[in-house]
Amino acid sequence: ELLVNNFAEAITQTIKSPTRLAEMMAGRAKYMADVIEKSLNSDDEREVQSNLKSQMLSFQNMLIHDIDNKAFADIYAQTIAYGMFAARYHDPTLPTFSREEAATLIPKSNPFLRRLFQDIAGYDLDDRLAWIVDELVKIFLATDVASIMKNFGKSTKQEDPVVHFYETFLASYSPTLRKARGVWYTPQPVVNFIVRAVDDILKTEFNLKDGLADTTKIKIKKTVPKFDDRAKNKSKITGTQEVEQEVHKVQILDPATGTGTFLAEVVRHIHKKFEGQQGLWSKYVNKDLIPRLNGFELLMASYAMAHLKMDVLLTETGYKPEDDKRFKIYLTNSLEEASEQNIDLFSWLADEANQANAVKRDAPVMVILGNPPYSGISSNNGKWMSSLIDDYKYVNGVHFNERKHWLNDDYVKFIRLGQHYIDKKGEGILAFINPHGFLDNPTFRGMRWSLLQSFDKIYTIDLHGNSKKKETSPDGSVDQNVFDIMQGVSINLFIKTGKKKNN
Repeated sequence: ELLVNNFAEAITQTIKSPTRLAEMMAGRAKYMADVIEKSLNSDDEREVQSNLKSQMLSFQNMLIHDIDNKAFADIYAQTIAYGMFAARYHDPTLPTFSREEAATLIPKSNPFLRRLFQDIAGYDLDDRLAWIVDELVKIFLATDVASIMKNFGKSTKQEDPVVHFYETFLASYSPTLRKARGVWYTPQPVVNFIVRAVDDILKTEFNLKDGLADTTKIKIKKTVPKFDDRAKNKSKITGTQEVEQEVHKVQILDPATGTGTFLAEVVRHIHKKFEGQQGLWSKYVNKDLIPRLNGFELLMASYAMAHLKMDVLLTETGYKPEDDKRFKIYLTNSLEEASEQNIDLFSWLADEANQANAVKRDAPVMVILGNPPYSGISSNNGKWMSSLIDDYKYVNGVHFNERKHWLNDDYVKFIRLGQHYIDKKGEGILAFINPHGFLDNPTFRGMRWSLLQSFDKIYTIDLHGNSKKKETSPDGSVDQNVFDIMQGVSINLFIKTGKKKNN
């Protein structure tokens, strides 16, 4: 009934409220996702052979292997909603807007969203969805998105209006999706502290005087596509080969990028070092910043907003792109192992998977930072990650013999993932804010043992705030959490210099 009322609401005046825009977008996207899911669940032969089904199978084969009908319907609907949002943000002609115009306005720095939007919202758009998309067009036609976001930032006194808009959207679109994925906005002071701490550690522990702004390069061996030179089409991929390549030493990864809060703070922090040197900034961004910033994200709306945030932030700093260089934020499941090179007719879809896999497989990631999702009952139960988590069930080679434990919580898996990357590189920093249960709970003793074997130094700042433990402040007042959750949290900095002797 609410959805019907949403559609019945005539758009007779300009939309100026970001909350209203987010809720109207969410209403249309939710309805669209319902239509798509019903279509995919149908046994009707026409549905089985439909374009929707083939698109989902391509996604399943190349990008997110455990995706189901509901998750694909979410991605599809959010792609259209946020593709239009990004397009309208960049639209210089406010009196006009259409599906076709939107496809050309999505920035080239996000080739995946651009091509995906063109593919699913183009001329072949399913008739059952076309009218819903046209309703979205009407909403954006009545909205100056750039102005709304600018004013939203001022009115909320937030540096990051993108995040708050997204949270409003997600709360209206699917509160359960937010909870299932453990999505929580990280307060800016926490983000700022973690980024500054990483910068200091790079300087003091690794002798990199420029910290996060470092431009040092190293040589690595990398797996790349092998092309058939004899074929008429020289772009035909026949396999892979290993080559030596020069890359930046300080590769940065946020494996749970969300809307890009941590990567954006890294950009802000580095930009401060260029005050008075604006002429050097654009060249530095192209050559020495974008190639080092990596992000993985599983939720399409977050992914689209992270790209938009980076685009807006870099433009605000005075950055002028020299080419169509893409941001290295990829739609992928961080907790899935890198798969083999994808060779597929949907080359743009394969490109996203191949580039994400290249980071997972080849990038010498030195800094891993972020706010991983918290979900005690994890939906990420792949074989590769489960085998890595098994290491946390042993203390000095002896199995802990517990059947009930919290090692399947997503935040534990993300710490294990970060540890895996740093161990592979041989040095680096893992900096997360996450639940503090692993610090003293007996069930995590194998995890603590493993982390102590991997890292030379570990700094933990317990922020407490655990309402389940009824923690209180020194003055006896309620110990408030930095998040609106019951679990207490801690900031954790794990450092591996590669100098510690094995013990």
